[in-house]
Amino acid sequence: MISRFFVIFSLLVLPAMAVADDTIDTAQLKFFESKVRPLLASKCVQCHGAENQKGELRLDSLAAMLEGGDSGPAVVPGKTDESLLIEAINYESFEMPPEGQLSDDAIAILTRWIKMGAPWPDAKSNLIRTSEKAFTDEDRNWWAIQPVREPSVPDAKTEWARNEIDQFVFRQLDKSGLRPAREADRYELVRRAYFDLLGLPPTPEQVDAFVNDESEDAWQRLIHELLESPRYGERWAQHWLDVVRYADSDGYNEDAFRPGAGAFRDYVIRSLNDDKPYDQFVREHLAGDEIAPDDPSAFIGTAYLRHGVYEWNQRNARMHWDLIINEMTRVTGEAFLGIGIGCAQCHDHKFDPILQKDYYGLQAFLSSVAWPMNRALATPEEIAAHQEQQQVWEEETKAIRDEMRSLAKDAFDNKQKSVVAQFPEDIQKIWHKPESEKTTYEKQLSYLVDRQADRAASRFDYPKALKKSPEKLKQYRELEAELKKYDSLKPAPLPNAFVATDVKREPAPTYLLTRTTKEAVEPSFLALLGAEPPQITPTATTTGRRTALADWITRDDNPLSTRVIVNRIWQRHFGRGIVSTPNDFGTLGNPPSHPELLDWLTRRFLEGGWKIKPLHELIMNSAAYRMSARREPLATEEKVDPTNRLLWRFPPQRLDAEQVRDAMLAVSGELKQRVGGASVNGTSPYRSVYVKRMRNKPDEMLAGFDAPLGFESAADRVATTTPIQSLLLVNGEWSLERSRAFARRLLNGKKQLELDDVRTAYQLVFGREVSESELSETLAFVHDQEKVIPAPVVVDKFPNETGLRPVRQQFGSVNDFGLGGKTLWIQPGSRFERLYVEKAEGLDGRFTVEVIAILDRLYSNASVNTLISRWNGSTKTNGWSIGVTSKKSAYQPRNLIVQLVGRTFQDEPAYEVVASGLRFPLGKPVYFAVSISATTSPDNPTSGTVTFYMKDLSDPQARLETATVETSVVSRIQNPQMKMVTGGRDGRGHQWDGQLARLTVSRSALPREQLLVGGDDVKASRILDWTFEGDNGEQPAPDTGWLRQTPLDAGSLASMRELNAVTDFCHALFNSNEFLYLH
Repeated sequence: MISRFFVIFSLLVLPAMAVADDTIDTAQLKFFESKVRPLLASKCVQCHGAENQKGELRLDSLAAMLEGGDSGPAVVPGKTDESLLIEAINYESFEMPPEGQLSDDAIAILTRWIKMGAPWPDAKSNLIRTSEKAFTDEDRNWWAIQPVREPSVPDAKTEWARNEIDQFVFRQLDKSGLRPAREADRYELVRRAYFDLLGLPPTPEQVDAFVNDESEDAWQRLIHELLESPRYGERWAQHWLDVVRYADSDGYNEDAFRPGAGAFRDYVIRSLNDDKPYDQFVREHLAGDEIAPDDPSAFIGTAYLRHGVYEWNQRNARMHWDLIINEMTRVTGEAFLGIGIGCAQCHDHKFDPILQKDYYGLQAFLSSVAWPMNRALATPEEIAAHQEQQQVWEEETKAIRDEMRSLAKDAFDNKQKSVVAQFPEDIQKIWHKPESEKTTYEKQLSYLVDRQADRAASRFDYPKALKKSPEKLKQYRELEAELKKYDSLKPAPLPNAFVATDVKREPAPTYLLTRTTKEAVEPSFLALLGAEPPQITPTATTTGRRTALADWITRDDNPLSTRVIVNRIWQRHFGRGIVSTPNDFGTLGNPPSHPELLDWLTRRFLEGGWKIKPLHELIMNSAAYRMSARREPLATEEKVDPTNRLLWRFPPQRLDAEQVRDAMLAVSGELKQRVGGASVNGTSPYRSVYVKRMRNKPDEMLAGFDAPLGFESAADRVATTTPIQSLLLVNGEWSLERSRAFARRLLNGKKQLELDDVRTAYQLVFGREVSESELSETLAFVHDQEKVIPAPVVVDKFPNETGLRPVRQQFGSVNDFGLGGKTLWIQPGSRFERLYVEKAEGLDGRFTVEVIAILDRLYSNASVNTLISRWNGSTKTNGWSIGVTSKKSAYQPRNLIVQLVGRTFQDEPAYEVVASGLRFPLGKPVYFAVSISATTSPDNPTSGTVTFYMKDLSDPQARLETATVETSVVSRIQNPQMKMVTGGRDGRGHQWDGQLARLTVSRSALPREQLLVGGDDVKASRILDWTFEGDNGEQPAPDTGWLRQTPLDAGSLASMRELNAVTDFCHALFNSNEFLYLH
């Protein structure tokens, strides 16, 4: 420490200051960042920095060194003999640091630095912070940052090896006194390959084709065939989506659905199927908008930057944006570099040589990101064509739209003001600033306000706002009808792009804050790597920083990113990576089990142009991959390598959540294939990769088997074993339905299970032949089950019920609707649950249903409370249904909906749920009408419409709510083979529980004035009009009858018992370890 003071400051230093700052070159910068900065940070700044200035001297900036303390300047650039710092570290007069002299190497570094002219990047502002640790030799020897070598392939002198991979594996085994397992038989291999590459079981035909293929290249051809399947991308996309924390919902409190997120999933699937080079894939993730701004198939990759959580109820905009950017930074470090850089957000990493400044240096590449709300996922040509047509519509309708808005302008403006007013005052001030005056960061904060205001605007209900002004409301309705006449001019909307870009060319600042300092941080790479500063070239609209980051991550000589992706590929084949902690190559992670093999594979990956499919083939053609998993550990394995880290056998693996679900659908014969598209509910028959990933309300089956929730990067699946999993498989409705469908597939209309059916079952589930003992045991089991399964008994729970109730009991307050003296009581499980119409003729795609009814309860699951339908519930059978959603519906509970099955304008089959968004009251008399127009028109040649009306009749002040929703189903919804049923469907389940006071069905989609609430209803052409009188509940309306469960005859009873018994057999197969594990 310098303890005596000088008072003379030489003016000769001033020119040297300029030289030190102006002539710095790349080599000098690298020397300073890699050698000098860490040394000053660890040995000097604790006593001579922002918080402590012993001897009034600071050594955390060049300016402070040149100014010096009370003793004078500590550094004279280029002159070591005049620099007090050199005198002090040599203990010639001062003794710094006082706890012990620096090493000779450290003294040489500082001496050389001053001789170079004391180069210091951005000398005026680039401060050195205190560091509790310097980069030691151990830090610099961190295995993960060493250059990827080209190791020599060992000569393990073994006939077991099939390629170079095996030489590396065998050497490690041999050193430990271990020997590899035998090769798996062909049945084990083909099942492994299909589940590994496609995530699906092989069919019996596919198994036979491989098992009986005697050619020498049978295995190689199988691998190539699987890699060319479109199912490959669907399977391997799942792995990547885990890593980048993909989800279809926002998370946090509301967990709102993200309808545009699925385009990213489809992009990942396409990229993998096309074997897009991984370096290009990464560049599109980080900077697709900068490198290919006109290519939607590339810039959709930037959706990666939007997969973090978002809270619609947030008000603290600054904190929320910090959370967004910090999450983005953390996941980027983990996903692409395999480092836990998030641990350096608040301080230097406690275990790895990663500085806090490294964290903010990485963040600076990302800190200018924006999430556009109105970017189209389209080419410039498509956008131009759309804008041209949109402009025509806007010009033709401007006067109408302006007048409509003016009617409720004050209410609209007040709503917008109230949304903005919920934010802190400083954020409001920023939001009100002219856009041209806002900084990049201020625009980011304004975006969080804009998003709330935009949502409020889209949900603003003009009729509701005008309900106290009847004249204005009438005027609005007239204008609304007039506007609709121009629908033919309006182009279909382009898909909204769920992507990211930068706010503008000028970057948002990134600050590293301590208790007393605020340091601006520029984009930079890990200090330990000593990399050159990034070369950043802004584009016309963006900072260019993300491209610089992407270019660095995808350099061939980047030791982290290249090893990380190769390790991930190996991990997905063997269940564990060569580095078993794929997101953490640091001290807290595990070192590689085969470090030279990892480097050798990485070299092959780079030589192959960063393509993944050749890496699959290389790995799967190894003897290591082809080992059997059916080898139990002996004493040597238990002692030397109990976790199979060295690969003495192929690791047994349980099927993951998606494999379990998809395999059940495939085996039961229900699985439907598709190519991209909107995310679906878990009850659908599509592959799991297309099932909605809702963070707070995930699919029960997938979540139960450890599918990640998407809140953070999931490097691997932790395969838990829990009672919930057993309950899902044994008692879960989804599992039971798959077992029953599988049983139907086996029986295929037969009355008895045959030997060939059992053989087929084993081939489908296990991918192998059944043994003779299994054959006999299965038939005995099914026979025994037939005896113990009881015959269904039809019990009348309400023997004294007539099916009719006095109207005054529940509908006494309802006037002016022409009700009868009774209401129809509809009760599931009673004799009065589904009333069908004997003749339902005269309906086409345009008709209207009007109802006055009460709904007493909702189902606890996702079943629909169906009031009237002409449909059996199958998405393959044309028909229609009107009902109310239940508690677990993806469309929210109490939603009045229509289900349509028919054809699109392109004559393609379609099933669609048309949701009104109107919430149906429980336990109250309600009027509702559904006006269906499942047909095209000159104004709308591609879509039909459904208009909903609803009014709570228990509230005299209640208004008539309305909603009009388009539908893609435009033909063939009337199915003469189906009964028109009130109280449910022409099938099982989904029934209404309540009372019905009046029901009408009319030809054509009635206008409002012809409805029962419209005042001119006499003009309606009604084919049904039910009100109820008297006591004859057996036939409450003309030409009707009740659908009732009748006692089964002997033949039907036997068939049902056989189906149930075979279902139990199928259920047992699905619950077996042989189905659930690859071993």
